[in-house]
Amino acid sequence: MRKLGKLFAVVALLFTTFASGLSAFADHDAIQPTTGDLTIHKHWAEDNSQIGAEGDGTQQTITNPPVANVQFNVYKLTPKTAGTDPVVPPSEKDGAVYTANAAKTELTVVYNGSTYYYTMTKEVGSGKTAADGTLKLTGLKGFYYVEEDLAASTNPKPTIPDGAGTKEVQIASPVKPFIISVPMTKTTEDGWNTDVHVYPKNQGQTPTKDMDGASKNSVNVGDEINYDVKVNIPGDIEDYKVYKINDALDYALTYKANSTKAYVYKDDGAGGWTKLEIPNTGNVNYTITPADPTPTTGNTNTLSVEFTQAGRDELQKYMTVAGGSYTHVGIEFTTIANENIAGKPNGTVKNKAEIEFNNGLSVNNEKVPTTETETNIGSINIEKKDQKGATLPGAEFQLAKTAQDAKDGKFIRVKADASGKIIDIVYPGEADYATALEWIAKPHGSGFGIDGTGKLFYSRSFYNIQTHSGVDAARVPLKYYLVETKAPDGYNLLGEPVEVDFANETTAHVVTKEVVNSKGFKLPATGGMGLILITIAGIALIGMAIMVVLPKKRHS
Repeated sequence: MRKLGKLFAVVALLFTTFASGLSAFADHDAIQPTTGDLTIHKHWAEDNSQIGAEGDGTQQTITNPPVANVQFNVYKLTPKTAGTDPVVPPSEKDGAVYTANAAKTELTVVYNGSTYYYTMTKEVGSGKTAADGTLKLTGLKGFYYVEEDLAASTNPKPTIPDGAGTKEVQIASPVKPFIISVPMTKTTEDGWNTDVHVYPKNQGQTPTKDMDGASKNSVNVGDEINYDVKVNIPGDIEDYKVYKINDALDYALTYKANSTKAYVYKDDGAGGWTKLEIPNTGNVNYTITPADPTPTTGNTNTLSVEFTQAGRDELQKYMTVAGGSYTHVGIEFTTIANENIAGKPNGTVKNKAEIEFNNGLSVNNEKVPTTETETNIGSINIEKKDQKGATLPGAEFQLAKTAQDAKDGKFIRVKADASGKIIDIVYPGEADYATALEWIAKPHGSGFGIDGTGKLFYSRSFYNIQTHSGVDAARVPLKYYLVETKAPDGYNLLGEPVEVDFANETTAHVVTKEVVNSKGFKLPATGGMGLILITIAGIALIGMAIMVVLPKKRHS
C-alpha cells in the first residue's frame, strides 16, 4: 500500500507539473508577440458631444463620417541613451510632456523633474487616409509617436461623404500627437493585442456669426443690430494656451459699450439653442477688449474676448453631463448701423469674426474665420415728370411706412448731424418722433440738409432705409408710400399716395419711381371779355328796339 501511495503521489506531482506546464503554455501571450498592426481611423465630429470616450485599442463601430486624404506620420521611438532613457516612454497620464523637434528626429520627454530623449524614425507606412478614413501600418513592434500632418493634407484636401459624392472639410487644428505601443496590452491586462485600432477624431471648427433677428438682414440707419458668434468647444479646451473670439467690426457699425457677454450653448432639440451665461465677476473667466464706440475709418475697430485659464477650465466642465452637456461657446453683443453704411458698395456692410487659439502644438496662434453677415440699407429715387415726359422740378414729397399712415399724414422723420448726414430714421409712435426733423424730398431741387428753422430736413431722395424683412426663403420686400405735399407751379397735386415696392429694387438696393403731374385745367374767368361783349350786344338790341318803337308812337 505504501508503494501504491508513493506511486499516486508521483502521478499527482507529474500531473500538477504537466498542468502547470499547460497553464504556462496557455499564457504564452504574456510575452510580447514579434509584431503587430496599427490601423488609424479618421472620423469627423461636429462638436464635443460626438467625440466619445478614450479608445482601448480594439476595433469599434463609429457612426461619424470618415475623413479621407488626411496625412498621418508614424515615428518609431528608440531611447537615445541606453540605460539612461527608459525603453518605455513615461505616459502623459502620469504628467509627462512630449515635445518633438522641428525636424521630427528627436522627442523630448519631461517627466517628474527628469528629461529623456528618444530618436524618431519615420515608418514607411506613413501616409494619407483612404476613402473609408483608414490608414494601416503592418509589421510594427515597439513604441510609436503618431502625428497628424495638416500641412501635408492637401492636393487633394480632406473630404467626407456627402450624398453620392464628397465635400471638402476644413480641419482647423490637428489632433494632439500621441504615443502608442504596438502590440499593446489588452484591456483585460492579461495578454497582447496585435491588431491595434486608434480613432483620432477631428472636432469640426465651423464658427458662425449671425444676427439675432431675421429683419436685421436689412436695416435703417440708426437701428441696433445684435450679433452672436458661436463655435464648438474643443474637447481638450483646458489644455489650450490661448482661446479668443475676435470681431473686427466694419466702421459702418458702431459698437454699443458694455453690450458683450459670453455664453455656452447646446441644441434645444427644436432647432434652436439653450444658452447659459458664463459668470465673470472680476473678469475671472474672460477679459473683454471693447471696440471703439466712435469708429472713423477702416476695419480696425476690433472687439476681442479672451478666455483665461480659469475660463478654459470652466468650459471643460460645461461639456460634461454634470456641467450641462454644453457643446458650443460664444459671445453676443450689440452694434448700431451708422451713417457710414451709405458709403459702402451697394449700401451693404459685410462682417465676419474669427476664433484665435493655440492648443500648444505650434508656436503661433491659429485663426479660423466665421461665416459672414451681410446687412444693407436702401434708397427711393423719384423721377418727377410732366405728361410729356419732361423733367419737372418744384415738387416735394414725404414718405410713409403704410398706406394708412400716408392718408393720416403720419410721415417718417429723421435725425441728422451738423454735417447734414442722416444718423437715425424715426417712425410715428417712437419716443423721439415729436423732436425729429420732418423729412422732405425734392427730386430735382437744391438746398439740401437742415433748413433755417431747424425743423425740416431736405434731401434729393429717401435713403438709409430698410428694404426687406426676413432672410433667404423668408425674405419679404418692404413697401413704402410717397405723398406729394407740394406740386410744381401750375400743376395738380397727386390725389393718392404712390406705392413703392422694394421687390423692384436693383442690386444696389435702389428703387426708382416715376411720378407724373398734370397741369391744372383752364376755367372761365368771372367779369371777363366774354361778359362785356354780351352786355354790349344786349344794349345795342335794346337801342334798336327803342328806335323802332318811338316813330310809331309819334305817328299815332
